[in-house]
Amino acid sequence: MKKLLLTFSLAAMLLSAKAQIVITGIMYDPRGTDAFTAGTAIGDYTSKGGFEYAQFRATQNIDFSVTPYSVVFCRNPAATTTSLQNGWAAGGDRTYKMDLTSGVVQKGDVFYVGGLDKRLAGYVTISGVTYLTADMSTSKWIKAVDYATNSGDGGIGTATTALLPNSGNPGGVAVFVGTTVTSTTVPLDVAFFSSANPITSVTSVYNSTSQWGYLVPNNDFYSTTDTFFGKGSNTKTFVYPMGTGSAVNNGGFLKLGGDYDTNSNTWNVPRSSTTLVLFPNGTQADADAFTVAAIETGITTLPVSLTNFTAKANKQGTINLAWSTASEQNNSHFEITRSADGKTFNKIGQVAGSNNTATGKNYSYTDANPIAGVNYYQLKQVDFDGTSAVSKVTFAKVGLGTNDLTVGMSSNRTSLTANYNASVNGKATFAVYTVAGAKVTSVEQPVTAGSNQITLPVALGNSLHILKVTQGTESISVKF
Repeated sequence: MKKLLLTFSLAAMLLSAKAQIVITGIMYDPRGTDAFTAGTAIGDYTSKGGFEYAQFRATQNIDFSVTPYSVVFCRNPAATTTSLQNGWAAGGDRTYKMDLTSGVVQKGDVFYVGGLDKRLAGYVTISGVTYLTADMSTSKWIKAVDYATNSGDGGIGTATTALLPNSGNPGGVAVFVGTTVTSTTVPLDVAFFSSANPITSVTSVYNSTSQWGYLVPNNDFYSTTDTFFGKGSNTKTFVYPMGTGSAVNNGGFLKLGGDYDTNSNTWNVPRSSTTLVLFPNGTQADADAFTVAAIETGITTLPVSLTNFTAKANKQGTINLAWSTASEQNNSHFEITRSADGKTFNKIGQVAGSNNTATGKNYSYTDANPIAGVNYYQLKQVDFDGTSAVSKVTFAKVGLGTNDLTVGMSSNRTSLTANYNASVNGKATFAVYTVAGAKVTSVEQPVTAGSNQITLPVALGNSLHILKVTQGTESISVKF
């Protein structure tokens, strides 16, 4: 009973845990043979054991030697002899597991798991000369193996020359916390692909009679309510092209782009797929045409994590803005916008972002010319690809006090002098009224923050009058 309770507790933890790793791309069909055993001569190149791989993005800092994970590739061949009973742990020719037990990634890092050849999109051999696509060995690889020679970790998967399908049947990639994967282990994230969406036939991935299949997590397309891929609403697949002129055997890479919120563990924008054909003609020019940047641009992003945003007026008549981020991914800059009514905002300044960082950053900006009254502020955070998001609204008030306005009359009462201490630069309206509210005169004058002396020609008798100064949304009055 204790063991059963522990199993359910661990399953519940996994269901509620956030995805520390998300899948952002799959090299499902490199040019040429997907894998040769290490040491095999391919023209004038010697194979290292496999060209297929999957791409991931870390949503938090991870030291894999402390907190191990695992990745399972699902080939799911139509003519498989391996039972579906154990799902991701089926092994044989269905699934292949790679344990991630060393290496470090920072939040936002892109990393790879797959074959030892570490090439962008395979190879082609022409007249004994092998042309290879871009070398990816300097990218961040957490696990690379000779899967053509070696069985999968933990005995899940036999040596294979194809980790993933490219003939139309569904395949997938899953990432797990820890290195123990069983028929009841729920992955952190999964991505399935096939020649059609939704999947047209589920029999190869889900046995409704025995309730066998590939478990799914709660993510942008799947729900644990329906438990398995292929059951109920869990039929979404990313489509890869088939047929002549397609990506088949032409270096087909599925690039998955969305927007994942690490604070709420939700997808602001679900992933969509783009198929990149990285080696269409199999020529040397093709081999040189694409770099790793092609598959790392436009993949799932993590939004900038803003922790606070404040506005504070000071004695100099300016307003100091301050904000902080917990982490940043692809952050180009912040645009500072201001509004007098809290509805219509206009840009007043810009501050450079920190691109990619997993550590906290502090920013500030001074509004040297605020509006008299309440100033509303909002940040617009802009990524390098032009994607943007706005912050909550904060505000500060630049106000007037009773000591900010005094009046002096000439001896013959034909003019008055207003001594006005403005809180900000701008224009102010000086109006004289009778105590009954009738306007005697009014004039608009430019003022600067600080002391201003304004003379108004006005003919007044000996009765009591009122001077009212209005600047922006603020006003102050004095009787004289």
